[in-house]
Amino acid sequence: MRRIPDELLERMAELVPAKDQDELAIQVYLHPNAAVRWVAWRRIEELARLIDSNLPGSGSGDTRVMDFGCGTGVLLGEIAPRADEVLGVDPVLEPARLLMDEWQLDNVRLMHPDQAWAQVPAHSLDAVVAADVLENIGPLGSTLEFFRNRLKPDGKLLISVPSGNAAYRLGRRVAGFEDRQPKRTAAAVHREILATGFRETAIVTIPAPGPLAIYRVAAFRSL
Repeated sequence: MRRIPDELLERMAELVPAKDQDELAIQVYLHPNAAVRWVAWRRIEELARLIDSNLPGSGSGDTRVMDFGCGTGVLLGEIAPRADEVLGVDPVLEPARLLMDEWQLDNVRLMHPDQAWAQVPAHSLDAVVAADVLENIGPLGSTLEFFRNRLKPDGKLLISVPSGNAAYRLGRRVAGFEDRQPKRTAAAVHREILATGFRETAIVTIPAPGPLAIYRVAAFRSL
């Protein structure tokens, strides 16, 4: 997959205050600890693999994908070649805008979440990608219903979420970050997704299954 170079990440960091750098995971990708960087990029690589296997591909003229919580745009380079139009949705858009300009992602359109709610038509999306965002949205049900309403029949939802378990908390301490818990665990996110009307089609745990899992990466299909 195409990784954002450190130099570009550093330029992104200059565009936003420190609290947004943490939300966008910029300092995780730049972390001096190689293990921390590996875990951060590993979950993105697994999402990129799911994107490659689940997106129908561009060329039909109407393949549309939403990257919900696109952040730095770390996945836009993977999604853009496989879609006719990509909607990058985030409250903080300056880093993703910089990436679009640098990588010339001409089929990407950025918007704030309230714009997405108002402007994205029902049943118009082939897939929604949501990387490390659903665990902190509350209440989550209205967002999942928004996804299901905007997805075409049989549309895909591709996610990554932190486990919230002891391994995750230890990882944050090792990385020197604030020991902040997500609002809900990965297991809770999965239960809400299934209850909303999705079926799980793939799941990967990083770096290992069970209690060692720090992240879950999963694909779902709308019913």
